[in-house]
Amino acid sequence: MSIEKIEDRVYLKSSLLDNSDITHFFTTKAGGYSTGKISGLNLGFRVGDEHETVRKNYMQISQDFDIPFERIIAAKQTHSDFVRIVTDEEAGFGVERLEKTFESDGLVTNCMNLPIMVFYADCVPILMFDQSAGVVAAVHSGWRGTVSKIAEKAVLVMQQKFGASPGNIKAAIGPSIGKCCFETGKEVACNFEKDLVCDLNNGKFKVDLWEANKRILLNSGLLAQNIDVLRMCTMCHSDLLYSYRVDGDKTGRMGALIMIKNRMPKD
Repeated sequence: MSIEKIEDRVYLKSSLLDNSDITHFFTTKAGGYSTGKISGLNLGFRVGDEHETVRKNYMQISQDFDIPFERIIAAKQTHSDFVRIVTDEEAGFGVERLEKTFESDGLVTNCMNLPIMVFYADCVPILMFDQSAGVVAAVHSGWRGTVSKIAEKAVLVMQQKFGASPGNIKAAIGPSIGKCCFETGKEVACNFEKDLVCDLNNGKFKVDLWEANKRILLNSGLLAQNIDVLRMCTMCHSDLLYSYRVDGDKTGRMGALIMIKNRMPKD
């Protein structure tokens, strides 16, 4: 993981996805224009923040990374396993064209200069790309999405619709709630492999969503060396990252964004 600071703003990146053909980053709450109950670089339009302020936050990240603000696509996330292919026709949906919001927890595209983004604040964001196939994906995988293997479904879309090879796909599992802090009841824990669960012997359990999603990607054909887990817990680092479990209704939303900026060469 690398940290990029631009004035008072802090962005996280995966060294594995450091490639001249794409732009990618995970935002934090540092900097930004949001104030009051939700302060910082909030990118969520549905958390009680002023819409114009949120737009200014988007414009700021667009300026920081030279990405087209008016083309950023962000869906309404519903903890589903639905993965949607987006094209230039959906440019701006959910941000500049807010009224055009659609529901999806995974986005895939092969279009240039079309930034796709998922929100996170404890849930697991995953960014993927296959340079040879020229395709990228952004996935939001909370515990429900992890159980339904949305990351696997995104890999299948990349493979079946764009000719990606799982062995070529590189993935970054971004900041989210870690096993150190993801405490839950038996009704959730029972959905995971036993070695991913720690019994606290008080009716509560801790679950490792990072490892669960890594295994899903491995089982989808990705190579271990092509999976980067940033291992930054949103609860442990709530001074830098939004965490719903820490802040409740004072929580903003961070963004995990990826964009093809150059036509990727075919093998």
